[in-house]
Amino acid sequence: MKLKIAQSEHKSTCRLSNEMIDKLVQQIQHELYNHNLYKTFANFFLVEGLMKLHLYYTERANEELTHHEWIVSYLNANHIEFKYPSVPEISETFDDYITPFELTLEKEIETTDLINEIVDLALKQNDWLTFNWLMKDSGAKLVAEQREEESISRTVLNIANQDD
Repeated sequence: MKLKIAQSEHKSTCRLSNEMIDKLVQQIQHELYNHNLYKTFANFFLVEGLMKLHLYYTERANEELTHHEWIVSYLNANHIEFKYPSVPEISETFDDYITPFELTLEKEIETTDLINEIVDLALKQNDWLTFNWLMKDSGAKLVAEQREEESISRTVLNIANQDD
């Protein structure tokens, strides 16, 4: 005997707006770009023989992958079907030791601005699930994480400028 399930009972309803989904997918792209950028910096410092900086940027790159996974998991938990975005080639150039730290701070500020746009959209749409996920959820604390990443980036840039 086969059990028949009505199509409407089996189908889940998406509670996220198309605009929110687009913003989150764009954030995936941004996090993956940051990952690739930081891996580029890690490679640069490895080639220069600066292993601690290579390891520092390798860890930073891994954190960006984690942020990307948080967003993917959130979309998956909400049963959102999406296409993975293409990631642009790294366009930043540098030929000194300070520029990677300056570019890192710029990227982290840009990332904070993008996450703030998602927070603003969640508030505008009364999307309390996404707002809570961004702010307090045990798995993804993107707002707090960005505060920490900007702070670390500023501190490391200050150290690099002092120890030129």
